[in-house]
Amino acid sequence: MRLTYPRSFLSLLLIGFSIVAAPLVLALFSNAVSFERLAALSEQAVLSAVKVTQASRALTTNLASLERSARQYAVAGEPPFLEAWRDNRATFLGTLRTLEEMPLSGAQRAEARRIATLEGELATMVEKSAPTAELSMQLGAGFATLSERTQALVSLGDGVIDEGIERLRAQAEKSRAAVFWLMVAMIPTVVLLIASFTFLIAKPINQVSASIKRLGDGEFGRPIAIEGPGDMVRLGEQLDWLRERLVALEAQKTRFLQHVSHELKTPLTALREGSDLLSSGVVGNLNADQREIAQILQENSIELRKLIEGLLNYSAVDAQASYLEARIVQLRDVVKRVVNDRKLAMVARSIRVDFNCETVTAYCDEEKIRVMLDNLLSNAVKYSPERGLVSVKLYKDRGEAVFEVADEGPGIPAEERDKVFEAFYRGTDAPISAVKGSGLGLSIVKEYVTLHKGRVEVLDGPGARFRIRIPRKRESEEEAA
Repeated sequence: MRLTYPRSFLSLLLIGFSIVAAPLVLALFSNAVSFERLAALSEQAVLSAVKVTQASRALTTNLASLERSARQYAVAGEPPFLEAWRDNRATFLGTLRTLEEMPLSGAQRAEARRIATLEGELATMVEKSAPTAELSMQLGAGFATLSERTQALVSLGDGVIDEGIERLRAQAEKSRAAVFWLMVAMIPTVVLLIASFTFLIAKPINQVSASIKRLGDGEFGRPIAIEGPGDMVRLGEQLDWLRERLVALEAQKTRFLQHVSHELKTPLTALREGSDLLSSGVVGNLNADQREIAQILQENSIELRKLIEGLLNYSAVDAQASYLEARIVQLRDVVKRVVNDRKLAMVARSIRVDFNCETVTAYCDEEKIRVMLDNLLSNAVKYSPERGLVSVKLYKDRGEAVFEVADEGPGIPAEERDKVFEAFYRGTDAPISAVKGSGLGLSIVKEYVTLHKGRVEVLDGPGARFRIRIPRKRESEEEAA
């Protein structure tokens, strides 16, 4: 399933922030609802318990007034005391009905019924019995029992309050556990969402960065395509347009070099043939000064021919430097072949070779490796003194193949080490006896090393010392390892 990005990078950021914030908002909302429910439950429980307790205590107070008026009537037998008892009874029964309408527990409701029954029995005694001392004593015993029942009701109310507090504590514990597990579940979820959107945001940025790096390294063969929001896709299209423009400019540069070099060959050929005719005396004998001038013309025409050939070779190398014909190569055999190719030049100048090469294989372009080493060895022979020593090494260093070529020449000054790999650059310390080159050999070495994802560096002397490192495995094998 192909991932669909929004139209802009800003939209992707907003969507990412919204989705990452969603679990946090959900957690806050859930916590708020949980605490609101707990607060409502606690408020309801406390208010109900307080009302029941207040009604129970009011019932006790009303019972005291009811008992006083009943016993006064039983002793005195006066009608005002009977009316006072009736008024107090009405108040007592009203309080009892109010209490029964409240949310009581089973024990409280049973106790309230018992109180109502006892009060009814006492009321019957007051209404139907004659006022006597015996009635007063009976009422005293009955009201004592009724008082015990009202006190028991008050105690039950206190117990209900304790039970409510315990339920609230249990509910609070349950809410706290729910919040804890919600946070435990939310943290990895948020981390996963952050990681996912970080990948989605970083992916197009990394693609743009890699594409710009490829352009900077001169890798123009692969089209640039960015997967991401619409504005990043458009940026990729602009980069690909830039790549095509660079390819066109490189092609124009190559054609220009080829055309100029080709056009220069025609007058150069005439100059060489004319200088050869003058030097050979075909057009007549020359005096010493004329022969010297003819020799100068001949030598410079030869030098100019070498420069033009080097320019053509460089343009060809530059045109081919965008791809590798890579395969598994035995590098020791390549080094041995390069040394054999330069053997005649070394024998002519009595130059010795220190050949110290291990058996190393690498996934690389054999011909480009040969050209790199040939250019380095050519420079080493060129700048070495008579009967000098040239050292050639090959060894493995972790996942890289390492080449080292060193000579006993004048070396490369520290201030020129960053320039020697530039095209057409020539060092200032070349010996007079050295044959002048085109200044392209080391630039070709740099091009080919970069193409192999390797690096080349100039080491401290004595003499000139170059070290090349290239990966021994292809990128896919390195990633798999």
